[in-house]
Amino acid sequence: MGKGGATSQTKELFEDYDGFVEKFKPKKTTDDCYTPPQVYRAVLDWAAAEYGLAGREIVRPFFPGGDYERHPYPEGCAVVDNPPFSILARIVRFYMARGIDFFLFAPALTVFGLLRQEGVCAVCAGAAVEYENGAQVNTSFVTNMEPWRARSAPDLNEAIARAVADFRRERRRELPRYEYPDAVLTAARL
Repeated sequence: MGKGGATSQTKELFEDYDGFVEKFKPKKTTDDCYTPPQVYRAVLDWAAAEYGLAGREIVRPFFPGGDYERHPYPEGCAVVDNPPFSILARIVRFYMARGIDFFLFAPALTVFGLLRQEGVCAVCAGAAVEYENGAQVNTSFVTNMEPWRARSAPDLNEAIARAVADFRRERRRELPRYEYPDAVLTAARL
């Protein structure tokens, strides 16, 4: 068999090589959505003003390796955090059973499913959040600090949009420009 035949067979064997390799790359999941600090600050500021959280201890039990069930919850605290979305219903039941106030990030598409739990309110912000892992999730919130079952929060959406824009600007900081003396040969000058 000549050179061309071997190359053709190899190409056929590895025709979808990129697709094959893609299967083994770690997937971005909503459970890996680490909140950019600017976005978290916007959410915390909004929740603090809306629910009078000034002076209360704010708890963030959802960090890599954290265990929200064993986390110490001081008396009178409030949880404002971004939990793993895959177990959000279980987390909500845990907080409701213990009387712990919470304001949690939730995927906008499934936030109403959490309303099966009595005393839970969906705060519909529909904010397009870009998380630190690059995942983009339309995000709303769930809380037990509202008398309603659902409400909108356009001002929260706007605050998050500004925070996401700040986050994107910081990530795309311009690379430094270097000036080289004439005696240095660079690829661009060549």
